Amino acid sequence: MKRCALILPIAQADYLGNTIIDGLLQFYPETEFKIPEYEYPSPFDLSTHNLAENDFVNYAKEADLIFLIWGKNSTNFKLAEKIGQWNKTIFIDGSELGKNNRFDSVIKNKVLDGTYDGIGKIDTEMLKKCKLYFRREKPYISGIVPLPFGIESRYFSSYKKEIKKDIDFFCIFGQDEYPQMRRHVRKVLIDFCKKNNFSCTKDRTDGFNFDDKRKLAGRDEYFSLLARCKVGISVGGGGFDTARFWEILGNNCILLTERIDIFLPKSSVLDYKRIFQFDSQDDFANLLPKVGMMIRGNYSDEAFNLEYRDILQKHSSKARVLAVFNEAKKAGILN
Repeated sequence: MKRCALILPIAQADYLGNTIIDGLLQFYPETEFKIPEYEYPSPFDLSTHNLAENDFVNYAKEADLIFLIWGKNSTNFKLAEKIGQWNKTIFIDGSELGKNNRFDSVIKNKVLDGTYDGIGKIDTEMLKKCKLYFRREKPYISGIVPLPFGIESRYFSSYKKEIKKDIDFFCIFGQDEYPQMRRHVRKVLIDFCKKNNFSCTKDRTDGFNFDDKRKLAGRDEYFSLLARCKVGISVGGGGFDTARFWEILGNNCILLTERIDIFLPKSSVLDYKRIFQFDSQDDFANLLPKVGMMIRGNYSDEAFNLEYRDILQKHSSKARVLAVFNEAKKAGILN
């Protein structure tokens, strides 16, 4: 049995952290994990995994693997220092540059050369101290292992094979101030659907009480809607990787997405027939007729469902945790 200690952010959830938690829950009880007993607004029931801080420190010192999970201004570096087992500590960096900074060449160059000191920077101290450093998106400099978000089990909680896909397009964002492509894409889609008699849901996630700190009823409504949709639209926010990307794939939808830039160059891990990428508003507009013809044709054929099973196997949160375990074996942390 593997024993893992998770040092969670304090009082603030992190998307990549939640991917790790969901994956570990799917390995439990074959893999045991414990967390420190302080506020973490998790969407999962972690009540049986809590330990008081002193007990957690002792547990972590004897554990096989320690996850230090990043949180915006809330990473618990102090607890990691108290444990002091850097030879088996891995850093899970879920940070993003934020707003429109991912398009700023000056900022991107500063991140690469280590002179950038804002949110989304590479934590050079953790890169030196920790045995492994995982990061949700580029840049992946030497010593960093890519670890994008994954398809969490709750993402497809409402989806069933027999569910009726009675909504053509799904285009829901939490905000559309950055990047403005979100706003432009929504407008192009609405015009296309009106002109060609396609149905479309286009609300904002804040209308569904989507925050993890609020009641799950709103989140359930959101996933129930997505499960009924044939095509989902994804445009990154403060980073290229976004939960929307994985939620859409998790509900067996066709995915229209801003160009994917979350894996290493020439990677083929997301080469699926259901994924269509665009670089601009015009690219998006040109793809819509092709996708429209596709969903009015043989949308639910068996090949499409075979591809869906492959996506769930290779891109679930459990698969992400398994990738971490495999890297830990290569690094000599795990047997």
